[in-house]
Amino acid sequence: MALLMFLVLTQAGAQAQTDSGQQPGDNSQAAGTPSASPDQPSTPTIGVENPPLTGLDAPGLETNAAPRSFLVPGVELSEALDSNIGSQSASAAVHSATRLLGSLAVQRFWSKYEVAADYVGGGAFYNTQGVGAQQVHSVEAEGRRRWQTGQLALREVFSYLPEGSFGFGAYGGAGAYGGYRSALGGLGFGLPAGGFGGQLDFFGASQFGSLGQEPRISNTALADIVEDLSPRSSITVAGSYGLVHFTDNPLNLIDSRQTSAQVGYNYEFTRRDQIAVLYGFQSFHFPSLGGAETFNTNLINLLYGHRISGRLDFVIGGGPQITRINDPFFGHSSRVSGSGRASLRYHFPKASVGLSYDHYNTSGSGFFAGARTDVAHATLTRPVGRKWDGMLDIGYAHNKRLQQSFLGINADSSTYGYAGGALRRQLGREFGAFLSYQFNYQVFDSSFCGAGNAVCNRISNRHVLAVGLDWHPRPIRLD
Repeated sequence: MALLMFLVLTQAGAQAQTDSGQQPGDNSQAAGTPSASPDQPSTPTIGVENPPLTGLDAPGLETNAAPRSFLVPGVELSEALDSNIGSQSASAAVHSATRLLGSLAVQRFWSKYEVAADYVGGGAFYNTQGVGAQQVHSVEAEGRRRWQTGQLALREVFSYLPEGSFGFGAYGGAGAYGGYRSALGGLGFGLPAGGFGGQLDFFGASQFGSLGQEPRISNTALADIVEDLSPRSSITVAGSYGLVHFTDNPLNLIDSRQTSAQVGYNYEFTRRDQIAVLYGFQSFHFPSLGGAETFNTNLINLLYGHRISGRLDFVIGGGPQITRINDPFFGHSSRVSGSGRASLRYHFPKASVGLSYDHYNTSGSGFFAGARTDVAHATLTRPVGRKWDGMLDIGYAHNKRLQQSFLGINADSSTYGYAGGALRRQLGREFGAFLSYQFNYQVFDSSFCGAGNAVCNRISNRHVLAVGLDWHPRPIRLD
């Protein structure tokens, strides 16, 4: 709601600028040339070369990317063979699945404001008893207000998915999702990027692993401020509220609410090198367990970053965290552990590589009432010939139970991993065809009986092979 009000006020402010004599950019300008009008910034305002390490923005790795106002629609149709649609333990039977998805990405620039939104939605139709059709929706939106020494950004991430977001099982795997690489990638948008500078896991938007088709609503709203104290130093402040709700819940998975905040100080000691100190706070609530706060986390991280414009983005950092558990049923306790993250993105002349690792407390992905979570992710994209593109995507997540609960999964830990890839061929200017494969692996440290399983097991494997077509026209200019 706050973001919607921001977008309305932004439009009103921009209209006032136009009415006062500022004319919009000339649509006849050559592609790739930024507008020089007051209503269109003359220098890029996204993909900043070295944004603060403690902020929620990551530098863009695309060179000479001018800020553009545009609208991009898209459609994707795919057919898949799935060896374990329900992601159940001790179960394997090949069924088909058809997915029809549409997307719409938009971004708009004014002299002091930016707004952007990215939507993917449609349906997945499973040829197996008890599953049928499932809706798929994902929305990411962002609004910014800039001034001479800083900015305010409001961001929203919402999804309604039949499975967890890590590995994109609802889309047929991360490879099958390749046609929907967000047009707003420079802003940190798009599920494959991890969102907002790779820090979205701390704020609670991701779900690591799935059992069966368990539709869930996930929403995270964030507000963050960046203020420059000098040409070399800056401070950042961010706060968020997130929730996960399982709408159809035969396994008694655990709904969660999370409030998070962080404050950071950043200092550039060279044009490419930066250090920072970050304080973070997380508070976790579980409505199905009574709604009271059951634990919170306080952490301090030291960060170092090295960035080369258009080619390299490297960040590493960590520090101690204190977890306080306030459980009225199982008692109160405190524990000290570590937290941190590391990420590397490198843009070769013909390929891009991304590596990341995060270690934080999370809500437990519905399996547990809180977990210590390790998440690792690797991607590789590269052209394969003149009309072919290839992509590899690998992910790993380990959840370790933080506290006991009456609901969730009767285990102390869960591990989820996937490995997949895709080949895509351009068929003219607007159409493409792709072939993708992904292997998913879910394991608990003790046996678990999934819904509908006659046999208990602690391991669930899944293979998904998909083929599809996608349509993405050239961006429609809005300036």
